[in-house]
Amino acid sequence: MQWAQLFHQNRQVSLKLSYIKPVMVGGEFAAELPEEVLEARAKVWEFSLVGICVGKMVLFKALQIVLNRKWAKAGSFSIHTVEHGIYVFRCASWEVRNWILDNGPWDVWGAHLALRFWERDKPSRQCSFTKVPMWVKLMNILLEFWMPSGLSHLASVLGNPMHIDSAIGSQKIINFARVCVEIEASKKFPAYIRARRSNGAVVDVKVEYS
Repeated sequence: MQWAQLFHQNRQVSLKLSYIKPVMVGGEFAAELPEEVLEARAKVWEFSLVGICVGKMVLFKALQIVLNRKWAKAGSFSIHTVEHGIYVFRCASWEVRNWILDNGPWDVWGAHLALRFWERDKPSRQCSFTKVPMWVKLMNILLEFWMPSGLSHLASVLGNPMHIDSAIGSQKIINFARVCVEIEASKKFPAYIRARRSNGAVVDVKVEYS
C-alpha cells in the first residue's frame, strides 16, 4: 500500500505538512522558525490563561462541563489540556480573560483552580505556579490612598498588583478595596500591611485573602 493511500484512509488527517530544510546549529540540525511566524501564532494565544487544579486531580471532561457553566457570561473561550493536570484557557479577548480573573476565585469539584497568565516562549507545562494571582481585600484604607497609585503602593507590599474590582475602581464602595495581586506561593501572607505617610505616621491596613 502506498503512503498516500494509507493517510487518505485516515479521515482525521486533514492538515498537509511540507518539508522545510533545517538549519545547522552547533553541528546539529535544528528547526528555525521566522519571527513573524511565531509572532502571528502568539497572537492567537495572547489572552490565554494557564491553570491547574490544586488539591485534587479533575478530569478534563468534568472541568469542561463545570467551567462552561460557570464562565458562560465571560464570552468566547476554549479549554485545552496539556499534561500533568495543566490546562490552557484560550480567551477570545482581554475582556474575557479579565472577567474570569475578576470573578474568581474558582473551585471545580472541591479543587481550587489556580490561574496565571500564559507566557510566550515557554511551554505551558513549564509555566511555574510559584506565583499565583489571588484576590485580596484591603481594609482600613485612608481616603488619601483611594487612587490607582495609592492602592498600587499598598498591594505592592504583597506582590505584583494586576487589577482592581470594577465596582471598587469606580469608588462606589470605599470601605475596602478588592485587588488581584500575583503573590509568591512560598511567601508568608501577612494579615496587615504597614502604610507610612510622608509625615512619618504609620497606619495598619488589614488584609484578607480569597
